Amino acid sequence: MFLTLLLGLLYEGKSVTYQVRRHTTIMDPIHDIHQVEYRVEMQFGSMKQQMELIIDTGSSDLWVPSVEARGFYNYVKRYDCTASSTCINTDSSYSIYYDDGPISGTLAWDQVWIHNIKFNQSFLLIERANGNIASSGGILGLGFNSIAANPNPSILESLYQQKLISKKYFSLYLKDEGEYGSYILFGGIDMQFAQEGQQISYVPLMSASQYLIGIEGMSIDNELFNIPTALVDSGTSCLTVPAVAMDNMLDVFEEKGVHCSYRVESYAPSYCTVHCSVTATSEKEIIEAFPIIKIRVNSSLELLLNPQDYIYSCTIIDGSQSKCNTKLERSEIDDILLLGDAFLHSYYTVFDQTDKQIGFAHSINNKGLKLHFKSRHLSNDALMLIILQIGLIFIL
Repeated sequence: MFLTLLLGLLYEGKSVTYQVRRHTTIMDPIHDIHQVEYRVEMQFGSMKQQMELIIDTGSSDLWVPSVEARGFYNYVKRYDCTASSTCINTDSSYSIYYDDGPISGTLAWDQVWIHNIKFNQSFLLIERANGNIASSGGILGLGFNSIAANPNPSILESLYQQKLISKKYFSLYLKDEGEYGSYILFGGIDMQFAQEGQQISYVPLMSASQYLIGIEGMSIDNELFNIPTALVDSGTSCLTVPAVAMDNMLDVFEEKGVHCSYRVESYAPSYCTVHCSVTATSEKEIIEAFPIIKIRVNSSLELLLNPQDYIYSCTIIDGSQSKCNTKLERSEIDDILLLGDAFLHSYYTVFDQTDKQIGFAHSINNKGLKLHFKSRHLSNDALMLIILQIGLIFIL
């Protein structure tokens, strides 16, 4: 009997096993770090050492921090090969340069657990890391084996070859709010994560090595901004749009009274570079001011992004204007739209390596805007009221 492995959270702090369509489904927590990273816990070796790994569909290698690794923060969990009676550490060295920085290490083999499911797996034992990786821990690469540095089977390949899943595919649901509640299903699809009445729309992959699809572009109203391809990547936080298309889209925003600029921030929720302001003071007014963005895949499939899908939060200032942090980012990479976590919050997505396709269904996320209130100036009436209150305190 094949197993469908589901990593996620049913009840905080608990793992649950239940039956779905005659398959066994295993649930473990996925940890949402400020909607920037999504991590899953796995256990390694005879001592079941617990590691926390970033889910990354844009790469294919499994990287685990070594207890001897340099460059990591002290709180990052690390794996000790010498503490496992089943670990085999080789002398084969590998290195990869990620956007967040370089990683280097050696090839190792050991037993790995996803909840209570054990299988044999090779992985790269990190000896040195820099950049954001040094604060995050390991990486669970879920891309195709053909782009991996490690020539041995990936996690997905291993689960399939060891007959734990029926085909090489997984599905991903990212909850829009809360530290817990997101799920990844290896070898299975659960339509409870899609809106009622939705079906999964499949699009063939353009590449045998990446989750890359052909599209016609992005549109607002009836105006189309040409972008030929889109890459679905859980390792990217924002909806990252090529520069020319992004500039043209923001011209349309401007015509609708939404004024946007590019600004780089190093902290969540402002990590995406497009920030906007609008004369609106309520959630309803803000949603009505911002346009609906459509990703036109082909003549029969459009993926809609409502304002609440691509706006992270808004601050209402002086009761007359709102400044909003969006999930949009301007990219200097031509011709590729990066569908990162900002997109995956809106669409329950199936990554199918066996049939070389990717599927989308609008997710169950019920979104509202995060509204904050801030006053820069006190009105004369408010200032007079404070003066009177101070006077009363002294009189009493």
